Amino acid sequence: MPKENRISTKWPTFFGEFYNPEHLKMKNDLISFFTDYKKNNSGRSSGENYKLFESKYNLHENPNPAFKKLLYNFIAKGFLTMSNKANEVQLKELKKAELAVTIVDSWFIHYEEGGFVLPHAHSGCSWCCVYYVQLGEDANLTNGATYFQKPIPTRATPDFGSIYNKHSQASFKPEEGKMIIWPHYLMHGSYPYAGEKNRIVVSANAKVSLVENGKILKSF
Repeated sequence: MPKENRISTKWPTFFGEFYNPEHLKMKNDLISFFTDYKKNNSGRSSGENYKLFESKYNLHENPNPAFKKLLYNFIAKGFLTMSNKANEVQLKELKKAELAVTIVDSWFIHYEEGGFVLPHAHSGCSWCCVYYVQLGEDANLTNGATYFQKPIPTRATPDFGSIYNKHSQASFKPEEGKMIIWPHYLMHGSYPYAGEKNRIVVSANAKVSLVENGKILKSF
């Protein structure tokens, strides 16, 4: 009997786009929290950032109810959905085991006119996200949007057999109440933001554990 031909993928790059149905209800409370934080705290300094305020990375330790609700009722659930989808084949083999998400870093960024973030990647986590709290002005694929650099090397002489692989960068349209999730290893940054009204985003990093019968299993 002849063997069946197969086409498969290895090392896929997963992206998630999630929309928060409660965004309009919590938007003003989130902005008030970030405004007060900015008045009373110094920001994080980084060579990656230009013309913006970035909070410390421990915002998940703050008791603010609006931020807690965003983080654990929406962002963490998005991370879990991504993890289950990306690992669905492996989880079927494990049967009784399930995944659990831990937020290890969380912060907000307050972009001013011309503000941007240089390309970088995150460590110590599985997934990263950006959540758009306030767009400011002119939301499109280049104005202040987060962009991602292709993790696959581009050949010097590509042909039409690799059209799918021709773009070196990708971005998603910013929308208020929208979250984008990506794997931690992807180099990413943000295009310069043009607008008089500040753009505000939340970012977070998550670790994912394997749990069986209430016990966290050792990492592989």
